[in-house]
Amino acid sequence: MTKYLTTYFGEVDFGKLDEWYETAFEVNGKQVEVSMTISKAFKTIDESDIRRVDDYVAALQNHEKDIRTLLQHDFAQKGATREYIDLQIGNQDKDDIAELIENVGKRITKREKLLSIMSLLRVVFYPEKEDDMFAVFDYTIDEDLTDDVLAVKLRKDSSVSLAIES
Repeated sequence: MTKYLTTYFGEVDFGKLDEWYETAFEVNGKQVEVSMTISKAFKTIDESDIRRVDDYVAALQNHEKDIRTLLQHDFAQKGATREYIDLQIGNQDKDDIAELIENVGKRITKREKLLSIMSLLRVVFYPEKEDDMFAVFDYTIDEDLTDDVLAVKLRKDSSVSLAIES
């Protein structure tokens, strides 16, 4: 069976696939967990699928900038990004929120401050042909404060959806 040496996840042996490959990657000065999961139920995965993930990870900084722009637009449209921030304002202690945003610009709202500090926590890739999901980017206001994330789901057809997940 074929083997492929990925740039970020090490060797992938197509005859003996692992279910989980993991690495860390720096994005905007912060370590981000980057993973690739392969379901044992799916059998049609090949080098081109893995190479696509490798190529995407290589440009992760640029993709993250595009997603951040999408989050800002969604926030302005009062979409899931705004709902996530409102959920955090409602669920978290006011002092904890104040501490998170104390060093953020003075001329913007509390919601805008929280939007500005949201950071990428992890990215999980789904390279199988049968899975319509390509990657999920999880964002948080603070991983120590909340288990809630805003999941940005990228599908193989280039469509994007946002969801609040715990």
